[in-house]
Amino acid sequence: MNPFISIIIPFFGAADKALLQRCVSSIREQGMEEGSYEIIIATDSKETTGGARNNGMRQAQGEYILFVDADDMLLPDTLLSCLPILKQYVPDILKFDFLRFSGRFPAGRDRLSESLLPYVEYPSGNDYMFSNNFLGVIWGHFFRRDYLEVNQVCFHETSYYDDEEFIAKAYFYSGKMIVTSWKGYAYYHSPSSLTQVFTEEECRRRIPAFKEMLLRLKVFESVSCPYALDLKSKALNRRIHFLTIDYIRQMRRNKCGIKEINQRLSILKQEGFLPLPNEGYSWKYRLVVPVINAYVCLFINKCS
Repeated sequence: MNPFISIIIPFFGAADKALLQRCVSSIREQGMEEGSYEIIIATDSKETTGGARNNGMRQAQGEYILFVDADDMLLPDTLLSCLPILKQYVPDILKFDFLRFSGRFPAGRDRLSESLLPYVEYPSGNDYMFSNNFLGVIWGHFFRRDYLEVNQVCFHETSYYDDEEFIAKAYFYSGKMIVTSWKGYAYYHSPSSLTQVFTEEECRRRIPAFKEMLLRLKVFESVSCPYALDLKSKALNRRIHFLTIDYIRQMRRNKCGIKEINQRLSILKQEGFLPLPNEGYSWKYRLVVPVINAYVCLFINKCS
């Protein structure tokens, strides 16, 4: 009998094995029936998270795939609480919430039955992507394996922003999507972790990697959305617009100089990312976009 859930954990030899063991223990203590799930410790010869996750997906036998990072954990009863929705409604995606912790593991809690689990159902991932802002993180999702395979949704084999690209494409192809605010994932937030503290060299690699991810999504949109006004195109473009803003924020966060910022903004303009459209996506978007567009008009256009 094949397992119902495949849980994929990217892990490389130099990583902390104690954290991996803690992660695996949080899964084995879920109370799931033996054989109903499998844990795949996935690696990659180039040590990229995207490559490791792809290798894990190729090994997976479950109807659903769940990605967990080796330094994170599942909260108690996550699997048992989500299982009824997965079996009754068979969504392409079940998205649940997470919490951050940096010290002691969060205390246990009562398991929720399906009738108590609060959720919103969307006809498709595009319906969700078009009407919501969200973090493009891979954890916190159950993905139905068949639909990922049919649509050939996989990770770009890098360790930079492979989540963002995968999530956008997974939502794009998704049929029924169920979203719950219930917290099932524990994200380990360590001030000293590599995801929080970057060397200058690391920052320099991340900035162009973000741009390359944006360019790949734009190419994907141009090839996959022949009808510019349909929901799929609108949803994916909304996501690209928000990621463009995130890219600009990355420049400031990583202390790029004005000359470099202007050069990168000029490239964004040439590639068609700027100016951003005046859409009513959210109040934050409506607040930020006029500032960005005014800067492009005043400084970037003069330099072009």
